[in-house]
Amino acid sequence: MRRRRHQTHHKHSSKKGYRRLLDRIAAHEDVHRVATGRVKPRMGAGRPVAPISKVREVESGLSITINTDGAVIDAYVVTSDPSAVAAWLRAEGLAP
Repeated sequence: MRRRRHQTHHKHSSKKGYRRLLDRIAAHEDVHRVATGRVKPRMGAGRPVAPISKVREVESGLSITINTDGAVIDAYVVTSDPSAVAAWLRAEGLAP
């Protein structure tokens, strides 16, 4: 039996709307740096309730999960005041 080579689904690569979201977060006065992590492609047309589905505090600041049409992106927000940034994300309607 021949094995088929795995091909990655790249639908998400054409839409970079999440970068505007990251730029908006980086413009906050308490944020030092924003870095993207893992990008997980996904299938389906599910609409997220908010652009950011998870906000978790980590040692360097916040770890967030961004929902886009074709992918789920993990990003990291380096900040000295993670609770203020998380509260701002909720106040702006970006996170639940």
